[in-house]
Amino acid sequence: MKQQINLYLPEFRVKRDRLTVLLMGKILGGIVVVMLLLSSYDYVLRWQLNGELTELRASLSVETQKTGELSGLLEQRSQSEQLTNRLQQAEARLLADRQIINFLGRTKLGNLVGFSEHFKDLSRASIDGFTLSNIQISNAGQQVNLTGQVVDSSLVVKFVSNLKYGNSSIRDLNFSTNISRESAEDRSFPFSLSTVQ
Repeated sequence: MKQQINLYLPEFRVKRDRLTVLLMGKILGGIVVVMLLLSSYDYVLRWQLNGELTELRASLSVETQKTGELSGLLEQRSQSEQLTNRLQQAEARLLADRQIINFLGRTKLGNLVGFSEHFKDLSRASIDGFTLSNIQISNAGQQVNLTGQVVDSSLVVKFVSNLKYGNSSIRDLNFSTNISRESAEDRSFPFSLSTVQ
């Protein structure tokens, strides 16, 4: 009886070792090459960084020298007699201004706004055909004298009534009116208004 044995079955094959000497040598060679590449890269990088560090140290020393020169100039300027005199004059002016402000703060000045509100009210109350030629305001705005020309005498009465709508103290004043006409041919009437106490 003959029996055939198949030697190619996995049980009969010779098992090979996966890590052979040649394979281990190749792996070791690859590791050495990678290490050499990394070392050379590291060396080149350090060389470049050392160059940059040298340049930065040189620029730092230049800037330090410039800073020292500027500090010396600043000390010279601060010790300048002219600058010291200017500062003393400015401080004296400041002190004088503060004294004036303190004095004005303690003083009762009366009408702080001035007569601007009076002039606003006079301009708002004016009418077409009404002209003011002279304005006198005295006694803190309590005495007002106005002179001018009108085309119709009734405009003076209307002007005085318009003053009552103003914002200044002129709205509370009473006026005496004097309207005249020099000749019958004149087209305008001279008038004068003055406050009555």
